[in-house]
Amino acid sequence: MSCCGCGDDGSSRVDPETPNRNQLAISENEKVFSHERSCTDLGALIILLIIIGGFVFFLSAAVKKGDPYRLISGYDDCANVCGRITPPESNQEFKCKGADMRHLPYLQVTIGSSGVKNRTCVSNCSGNGDSIEFLNRCIPKQITDSTRSILKSLGLESFFHEASSDLNLAWRELVYLLLIALAISVFILIALRYVVQYVIYIVMCGAVVASISGTIYLWLAWYQEDRAVKSGKVHVEDASTTSYLIYASLMTIVAVVTLLVVLVMRKRIALVVQLFREAGKAVYAMPALLLQPIYTYLLIGLSFGAWIYCLLWIESAGDLYKNEKDHLHYNKDVILGIARWYNLFLYLVMAEFYLGCQHMVVAGAVARWFFTRDKKRLSMAVTRSTCCLLRFHLGTVAFGALIIGFVRLLRAIIAFIQNRLKGSDNSCVKGVLWCCQCCMWCFECALKFLTRNAYIETAIYGCSFCSGGKKAFRALSDNILRVAAINSVGDFVLFLGKVLVVALTVVAGVYLIQKKDGLHHPWIPITIAGLFAFLVAHCFISIYEMVIDTIFLCFCEDCARNDGISKPYYMSRDLMEFVENSKKALKHLDSHPSSPSS
Repeated sequence: MSCCGCGDDGSSRVDPETPNRNQLAISENEKVFSHERSCTDLGALIILLIIIGGFVFFLSAAVKKGDPYRLISGYDDCANVCGRITPPESNQEFKCKGADMRHLPYLQVTIGSSGVKNRTCVSNCSGNGDSIEFLNRCIPKQITDSTRSILKSLGLESFFHEASSDLNLAWRELVYLLLIALAISVFILIALRYVVQYVIYIVMCGAVVASISGTIYLWLAWYQEDRAVKSGKVHVEDASTTSYLIYASLMTIVAVVTLLVVLVMRKRIALVVQLFREAGKAVYAMPALLLQPIYTYLLIGLSFGAWIYCLLWIESAGDLYKNEKDHLHYNKDVILGIARWYNLFLYLVMAEFYLGCQHMVVAGAVARWFFTRDKKRLSMAVTRSTCCLLRFHLGTVAFGALIIGFVRLLRAIIAFIQNRLKGSDNSCVKGVLWCCQCCMWCFECALKFLTRNAYIETAIYGCSFCSGGKKAFRALSDNILRVAAINSVGDFVLFLGKVLVVALTVVAGVYLIQKKDGLHHPWIPITIAGLFAFLVAHCFISIYEMVIDTIFLCFCEDCARNDGISKPYYMSRDLMEFVENSKKALKHLDSHPSSPSS
């Protein structure tokens, strides 16, 4: 959820006259959705284009020295690719390279008596009676027999064949379940608008009852165990008194914290409920918002495919050399080594860039909807927000994507170092790296949270990333308790929505698939249906979460800029109930119907 900089009092109402509002609001000469916008963070966009251009240089070096078929089909000791025509080398040291291997599509690897691996291209693997064909390779039957014996001991000898057969039989039911998950997700979005107050109160009561019940149970268990030890029924060494005492103490702390959080949030629950309702109104007015994840994840999927394709070129590239056994191999130089990490960094940045574009489009459309007094006159809000992004704010999205991508690259490098140190016994270094990984993960989460809020500010006012981030950080630091209260309720409700979609889809899958004849493992298609249901629910509910974030921050900006009397609010009458001077504002609104708040 977003953060609010409108007031710091203990109630759920916001005072438009609080001194903190001047720190969070844009100055009066800046207007929401001004037509005089200019390109923001153009330097970041130029840097991103330079990074893409730099990758073209590294990729061209990999293309000159690489061939993906070296990895796909393999090559022999003379570097001739199996099943292909390999061009010859001008260097006489590599004169054996350059043969036509189209009639020899399989790679046979044998280990000689001296332990040296010999790589040979063969026409088929049946010539060697102890090998079978797998991915253009001749795999020794010893390995396959060992694998088969392990699978047989685990009862998985025919599992994969049966699983593929089950999926082939139940594909229609999987399609039906996908449609069911889609329908349930839409229904939950509608329910969150109208009956969310009941869901929230049930969640709060359930959390309180569960924590108190768990605490009572654990203390009773500790008491009974302690009595049994004192009476001699249970030996001291066999007793779990200490464990129960620790569990009961920890559960008591959890219960106390839960009760305190509920007490703090009780006055803000109505605001959370109204935010969900306003989000439902926004989605109903702009259903095109629900299509944004489709475009985003399609682009991310294409980027992932491009990353794999470039990775094949990079990993297959290298300078040809002859080792001490007179076998030809490929050795990577510094440029190709850098290209590996460059490729990963570019993919991470582009994935964050596409997600940032989605956040900016949603924030722009919802904020435009919020700051439009006559909602009936609002048209093509999503399209206009997309055009505004493409024309003015791609640099801001690039700024956020570069920062997050760099942090994620650092995490990947630390993970690489951790993997290399698995065989060492240096516990101190492992501990330091683990702490670094944990700190970087926390920093990345905080950075993503701040970036989302910066995008909202940019979508509203057209400010740069740093200006929007500064406002978001101030709002977060000044209202940390209110932010935590709203996040804990709203995020948990949305999480329950995802769980409900998956649970109902799985139940429907049990009903549809369990009755299907000829299935060996019905749980496999049911599990796949559950995974698809989670992806569908996540796509819809992630949009809903961004809508709530934007409305909440717009509500705070509206409170900070306007007073409801001399400067009318943009917010709806229902949201106006949570402003400190709501009675005066509503009275003024009723006496001046010509300028209604939507």
